[in-house]
Amino acid sequence: MDHFQLILKEDVEVTITSIHQKITYDGLLEGYPCEKLNNMILHNTEIKAKDLFFQDEIYMIKPVIKVGEEEYGPFGKMMELPLVTCIALLLCRKVFRDPDKHFSALTVIWFQDQYAFPIQKDIIEKITAVPFKEVCGEFHY
Repeated sequence: MDHFQLILKEDVEVTITSIHQKITYDGLLEGYPCEKLNNMILHNTEIKAKDLFFQDEIYMIKPVIKVGEEEYGPFGKMMELPLVTCIALLLCRKVFRDPDKHFSALTVIWFQDQYAFPIQKDIIEKITAVPFKEVCGEFHY
């Protein structure tokens, strides 16, 4: 396996054809990471993913959130997402539902502590567990 090819648990081979990364809290000038802000970031990241890769089939890997032990300020406990937001397009040269289509694709969103590549091992495990055949889109060339 190289950095761009993955074999999913469904025995599906996919290629990461494109990846977009950004600092998760880029632009945060006031306040601190909290549940309300994180929910907004998760929602906006899905919208950004649709704009980036022009498809509705998106799978978000649930991020691990670091939760502070005590109330931090007016928005409750500090709840911090990992440092880097990653949005990638996975392409497969096979189709699984519509034999008239030519390829399948899925946009996957995840959060990790540093820029990829490499993709963190725990994230690779989660990506390979994605039910690709069920959630991918199928397209014509």
